[in-house]
Amino acid sequence: MSLKTGVLALVAGIATFFGVGIGVTAITAHWIEFSVFLGLLTGTVAGAVVTIGVSVGFVDDVPDGRQRIGGTVIGFGIGFVGGIVGGAALEPIGTVSSLGVGLLVGVLIAVGVWRYTGRSAAAPS
Repeated sequence: MSLKTGVLALVAGIATFFGVGIGVTAITAHWIEFSVFLGLLTGTVAGAVVTIGVSVGFVDDVPDGRQRIGGTVIGFGIGFVGGIVGGAALEPIGTVSSLGVGLLVGVLIAVGVWRYTGRSAAAPS
């Protein structure tokens, strides 16, 4: 793994940790007294998944199937965070609804990446 891949994976993992951790803490603060602990747990898991996905997605000597899975995880993470931020920018829909928007956008982008990488892997070089 090159230094560039390691730095990209680390930055993506930290950004996901903060984004998901703060989002979950803010969403669950009304229902759970110690919502920070839930935010830390979910942020840690999401950050680890994205870090692994980015590191697998950008390494050249990994089989195509693993790169496809890594790219799909990266696509879901980008779509999820982008959907949450976009949904939160639309104030009238609320915080919980923005989580649903993020999930929907993340799944749609993940499916698109999965299909695109499958098609490009099947194409002759």
